[in-house]
Amino acid sequence: MNATQKFSAKAHTRPNYNYSNFHKSLLHENNAEDYALRHLYSLENTKELLRQWGWLEEDIKKGIDLITIEVYETFVYLHIPNKIVREYKTPVPHTTIKKIKGLSRFVSKADFVDVLINRCWDKADPYKLQIGDNWHELIAKGMTDEFYELNLLPHSITCSCHAYSGIEKAFLQDKVAKKYLIVHPVVVGQIPDKHVFGAWKYLGANTQIQYEHCWANRRDAAIAEVIGRRSLYEMVSEEFLEDIPEDW
Repeated sequence: MNATQKFSAKAHTRPNYNYSNFHKSLLHENNAEDYALRHLYSLENTKELLRQWGWLEEDIKKGIDLITIEVYETFVYLHIPNKIVREYKTPVPHTTIKKIKGLSRFVSKADFVDVLINRCWDKADPYKLQIGDNWHELIAKGMTDEFYELNLLPHSITCSCHAYSGIEKAFLQDKVAKKYLIVHPVVVGQIPDKHVFGAWKYLGANTQIQYEHCWANRRDAAIAEVIGRRSLYEMVSEEFLEDIPEDW
């Protein structure tokens, strides 16, 4: 089998490149299951890092196709050749050819975790959620009109969508990335997913700690509602019994 067919993105298909053993361990026969490479160390997440480092969009567009992303056990290495050129259109009717700056940088996995969280947050839409059958359930509508179930648990939210499952498996693959997820001040271990963060926004939470308070309030309200219904039922039942003649 051609090794490049096992990789899931252009960033992981550099020919004649000897990737780290850890990077190779993230590969699967089915490239749709390259969890960490697809969800954590993806081209889109890398583009966002380049933006944070001040790269121009045109330079990112040109350089991202030639970038090498190599994942080691504790860090990530990014490399863009310094010989890439692109055309700069100028007001004067001519084109200037300039080299884009190269890149050779070791990056903490914490940076990739942070970018994933921020991108999922930006894509989260609470208006695509609706109430489920129970107080701890929400329904999310997908892009192609499919529906996913969100289960609100005391210390986390789970979703039945494929993205949530893939992101969860990605962190199970990469223990160092998972460590950064657990100590992240916003999510504190919550699997980042746009539906999960949509539920946070729906409940009025911006952090995992706030979500846990929202969950407790939602649970207490549900319990109070059940107790209220029972009390009403008992009151109506007592009035009904009082109206029945003793010799009935």
